[in-house]
Amino acid sequence: MDLKKYINIDDKAIKSKKIVFCESFDLRVLEAASRLARDEACKVCIVSENALKTESIAESVGIDLSKVEVIGIELQALNHEKIEAFIAHRVLKGETKEEALSHLQTPLYYALMYLKNGFADAFLCGAVYDSADVLRAALSVVGIAPGSKLISSYFLMIPPPNHTAITEPVLFADCAVNPVPMALGLADIAVQTIKNFKKLFPARIVNAAFLSFSTLGSSQHSSLSKVIDATAMIKEHFQDDKIVNIEGEVQFDAAIMPVVARRKAPDSKVCGHANVLIFPDLNSGNIGYKIAERLGGFNAVGPIIQGLALPVSDLSRGADAEDIYNTALLMLV
Repeated sequence: MDLKKYINIDDKAIKSKKIVFCESFDLRVLEAASRLARDEACKVCIVSENALKTESIAESVGIDLSKVEVIGIELQALNHEKIEAFIAHRVLKGETKEEALSHLQTPLYYALMYLKNGFADAFLCGAVYDSADVLRAALSVVGIAPGSKLISSYFLMIPPPNHTAITEPVLFADCAVNPVPMALGLADIAVQTIKNFKKLFPARIVNAAFLSFSTLGSSQHSSLSKVIDATAMIKEHFQDDKIVNIEGEVQFDAAIMPVVARRKAPDSKVCGHANVLIFPDLNSGNIGYKIAERLGGFNAVGPIIQGLALPVSDLSRGADAEDIYNTALLMLV
């Protein structure tokens, strides 16, 4: 899949950016890194506990890392003040200075600090590491972005050719991070996702739908209150933005199918044309994107983590080299 066919990618700008990986013995990561460097899509760095071993593994299966920067863990290469700030933060969490410093001697934390030092533009991990480990480390090293209330994620969902309901890429959120967000959390997820949609598709109007089992009051249940409240918050947040439309609560079919929208929400600007889909919880979001991917034939690129101070993302451990390649490109847009 050529991602450039679907999103706004400035080739010249991305070529000058660098992405850093740390899962240096995983063949999927090595293959994706090799392809990114070979295609001159971006600059690529891999942090390894043993650079020679990484290069040997790649060579043994015919993966060319000659254009990839493979580096070891060298704390003296990092900014001393940033290291001291990290140690102080970990000490406040109950660790000793020695324990805090030992984190930075692992590929995961070192790569994040490499990003924090400005030596890279994005960090991608999760083919091997658990999501919890990646996000915990990212929060510790990188931190939350100013104005964000929580971290969340989105998937770029690219429809197969000739799909009858959705013909252009859409964003699904949150499908990877927050199990049961409340109204304020759902609102923050929507804000972050809408901002990312506008970055990826600057020429498109945003039609954001808060999904549920009810459409505009067709059902009554206490679980709907957070969706209704989040919708109200976001409508107020974007009330002066002429290219953002918000609707909720709406059922999935009413959100994407004009024929259903005409029956269930005839006056809605969003229903029938939604391109940002906000799921009420992680159960529905994770199930929804996987159904779309595995049964609907969509390409799911991501998850892309949002709400952190720097570009950090977590992969599905089921990702293949193509997934890693495309996620890396998406992070650098």
